[in-house]
Amino acid sequence: MNTMQAGANIPVNQSGTIELLISWMPFDFPADIAAFVLNDTEKVRSDSDFIYLSGNIDTQTDFMSLSLNAGKPVFRIDLNKISADVSKIVFVVASHGSLSGMQNLTMEIGNLSVFTPDNTALQSLILGELYFKNQQWKFRALGQGYQQGLEFLATRYGTQFDRQSLTSSLPQLVNNSQVNNDSNAIMDTIREELPDIRTLVTPDTVKAGIQSMKRFSWAWMLASLVVFIIAEIGIAGLFQTNLFWSFIPHSFRFLVEIVSFPISFLLGGITVHSGARTCYRRFFQRYHLAVQRFFHRTWIC
Repeated sequence: MNTMQAGANIPVNQSGTIELLISWMPFDFPADIAAFVLNDTEKVRSDSDFIYLSGNIDTQTDFMSLSLNAGKPVFRIDLNKISADVSKIVFVVASHGSLSGMQNLTMEIGNLSVFTPDNTALQSLILGELYFKNQQWKFRALGQGYQQGLEFLATRYGTQFDRQSLTSSLPQLVNNSQVNNDSNAIMDTIREELPDIRTLVTPDTVKAGIQSMKRFSWAWMLASLVVFIIAEIGIAGLFQTNLFWSFIPHSFRFLVEIVSFPISFLLGGITVHSGARTCYRRFFQRYHLAVQRFFHRTWIC
């Protein structure tokens, strides 16, 4: 991909869509990304020709959109849909303070070229412009900076930029009383439908659970030991018969004995696990069924 210098221009495809991607480091540096759709008088036709992105606030036209792709702003422009009274689209980046903290600022013009402007001690910067001349669309790299911010550029191109009004226009979900009322209603339903865990975990139930686990522990440990001994004798007896042992090399016999131990432990562990599942299932069955019944009726039915 070619690298452009300030003042250079390149032709772009006359049909289809072109993408202009802007990136910088560090990725969390706060910046305003915008574009101005201009007519022959270097002014916007209306306020809707001001395309702006900052955080979750974004606007778009019928032929151009501005969104985030992997955290990077990207303009997508359908050249076929641009009306005849549009002569130029200017792309800018700005900051609340200085852009000097923004490193490696780069603008990619489709798969055609890359432009890296200087941005030291500036508050706003015109990256470049997509313009129509001699029946052809071209992109010109500019890198023209200003000490003033985005408000200055908006006024220059004939529109207004009010950050506070744009921010306040977002849905205030946290302060919405209807949302809060709905949330409270849901929580009240949960409290009514689900049994109180404190009624299940009491000194008596804990004591009974410990006692049942103790009884379970000795019984199933004994069962596991019995299973282990039977499995070990069975495996050893199988391989130590003349029928099988004669076909196994002497050096391989130690491996057979080593493998037989974990197999026996596995069988005993399966036995203990089955008993443990039965014990825990009985202990928590009441609360589990109540939770399942509540969610099934509330969100599924």
